[in-house]
Amino acid sequence: MSKWYPIQFVITKVHSLCNIDCSYCYEYNQGNTGWKTKPKNMTLTTFETLCKRVAEHDTGDEPFISFHGGEPLIRTPEFFDEAMTLAKEYIPTARFGLQTNAILLNQEFIDVFRKHGVRAGTSLDGPKLINDARRIDHKGRGTFDRVMKGIELMRENPDVWGGILGVIDVESDPSELLDFYAELAPPALDLLEPDGNWRKLPPGKSDIHSTEYGDWLIAAYEHWFNQHPNLLIRRFEEIMEHCLGGPGTTEYFGVEPKGLVTVATDGAFEAVDQIKSAYDGAEYTGLDIFNHSLDDVVAHDSTQARMTGMDALASECVGCEHVLECGGGYFPHRYSEKTGYRTPSIYCADYKALFSHIKRHLKATAAIHLEAAS
Repeated sequence: MSKWYPIQFVITKVHSLCNIDCSYCYEYNQGNTGWKTKPKNMTLTTFETLCKRVAEHDTGDEPFISFHGGEPLIRTPEFFDEAMTLAKEYIPTARFGLQTNAILLNQEFIDVFRKHGVRAGTSLDGPKLINDARRIDHKGRGTFDRVMKGIELMRENPDVWGGILGVIDVESDPSELLDFYAELAPPALDLLEPDGNWRKLPPGKSDIHSTEYGDWLIAAYEHWFNQHPNLLIRRFEEIMEHCLGGPGTTEYFGVEPKGLVTVATDGAFEAVDQIKSAYDGAEYTGLDIFNHSLDDVVAHDSTQARMTGMDALASECVGCEHVLECGGGYFPHRYSEKTGYRTPSIYCADYKALFSHIKRHLKATAAIHLEAAS
């Protein structure tokens, strides 16, 4: 039996191409070819139809439209101004976000973001040597220096800066990395594992039972807690919230329903974006904004799998002591050719180590505070 929860988060692809060529990119370098058949730009007519679909859906008080690509800033500031002005006509309570590599960022974009209350996230994997090992342009050149110009502009305009997103490189020193990020003082930091699946493990993970990423995250957690407690790292905040019984706020952990959909430049409704790393065409739903409603999206199998909580998990996950906090791990990272997504995450061993460590740490910290208060 289907479960119904509203779609509240709409990833909106306004451009299908990117001005850089990250080696780990799920869109272009993990075998996905869907982008090759999409129009480069989402038209305002298509975006208006999307807004109508969001307006007719019971999304809750403040639906969130997040502009993505490719690289969204290949579009002009005028496009975003027109798009968000249009969106507010149909959805007065809509909130907006954007994720960019920051290379094309300028003051005109900043002014439009401020006008519409946009918080723009910027992608940066760390200091120059770490970032430029994988975040390169189409000529093989590092992007660090160009990205930093955009981030410095964000630092001068903190009211529109959403924070930094970095993909973990387990060959890096987590203490050095967090010291670097802390100096930039972003409003938030997201640390994400690179995408992979049971057929293709991510870089640095030697086998499905190894814990390279868990060990790295534990070291990062310790350094963060002891040296940079004022740096908001969403990954750790999310895990701690789940461990303390909270619901969390992202797709990555927990068994709460995940009300998110991606809309491609041609108006196609697609499954969660990073699912493209599983296999070519994994994002395809057969639904689009011109012929289908968001209620149709909710009823689709790919959405239901992320809304039914424990019912969608592998038996190994259901019986795990961390299941309520972990929720089986991120949906795209569960894919196996044999069992589909009803499989533990490829990071299962890493998460068991990380969650156990954080639970022990929270328990010990609570005991210290209780003893001090008595």
